[in-house]
Amino acid sequence: MIRLYGEARTREIIAEQADWICALSRRYGVPAACVQAILYQEITQLDLLDIAADLAVKFYWLRYRLRRALGFRRAEPALRWWAFGKRDSSTGYAQIFAYVAINAINFALERGIAEEAELLLPAAAPLHPEEPEHLRLIWARLHRDRRFNTLCAALNLLAAAQEMTGRIDFPGCSAEELKLILTRYNADVRHVTAYGERAYRMYLEYRQSSGGEDAP
Repeated sequence: MIRLYGEARTREIIAEQADWICALSRRYGVPAACVQAILYQEITQLDLLDIAADLAVKFYWLRYRLRRALGFRRAEPALRWWAFGKRDSSTGYAQIFAYVAINAINFALERGIAEEAELLLPAAAPLHPEEPEHLRLIWARLHRDRRFNTLCAALNLLAAAQEMTGRIDFPGCSAEELKLILTRYNADVRHVTAYGERAYRMYLEYRQSSGGEDAP
């Protein structure tokens, strides 16, 4: 496995987004250290297979748009799962799938956590993860817009917090609850995984480096 970014470059990338991450933290109440921990986890794991997956998705939606332009009754290519038939992938620094981002966006809008205007959505809400055009537009933006990618990661952490703890009160979370939330970002499970443990350690490191109070 050939990694795309080493630890030093990963930390630089996260530092470059510091102002944006802090703005997201103030706006949505997600600790900056949680977002930074997720970015560190995902960026350090990026490899050539991720590039290949993104290329497959690009090609899939290129075929979709061509079929639409030619007036095909079914615009979506029939062979979804062959080498060039992948319609969604975890993309960008936060490695988030379009359908996951859509669900997180809808969660935030329904709860009044975010407003449609501030998200600058490429399609009218509510978005539907099974609607091809919505999936295409959100994936494309996640792929090219780093700020939007990180924003959706923050919203996904909020959705994960609600699912795993029944609330979005990060300051009131115990260490175990934070590990569950960080785990849920990566996997649909109800127990803390190795990913969650590693992400929590990075959360503690970033929180300490920012001068925050002792974490749970």
